[in-house]
Amino acid sequence: MSRFTLWQSRAGARAPLDLDVHEIPARGCEPAHLHWDVRFLLVAGRDQPLVVSAESHDLAWVPIRELEQYTTEESVLRMHRKSREVMA
Repeated sequence: MSRFTLWQSRAGARAPLDLDVHEIPARGCEPAHLHWDVRFLLVAGRDQPLVVSAESHDLAWVPIRELEQYTTEESVLRMHRKSREVMA
């Protein structure tokens, strides 16, 4: 059972933290298309287990201050910047 808490602003709003739109190239019978990632800020307990699925092959909890050692993907770094802003 998940023990995530959806982050809530001081005003009580629960809204997506970030929207990321990127192109998925054509693959097989599926044409190229835009894909929308609607991203929410969740707070997880330190002992929250990770669940590997067909869409997530390699998961790990990492210290947020070390995020740039794990990825240079701008959309992920943008999410990190936004999370710092809203949680300040």
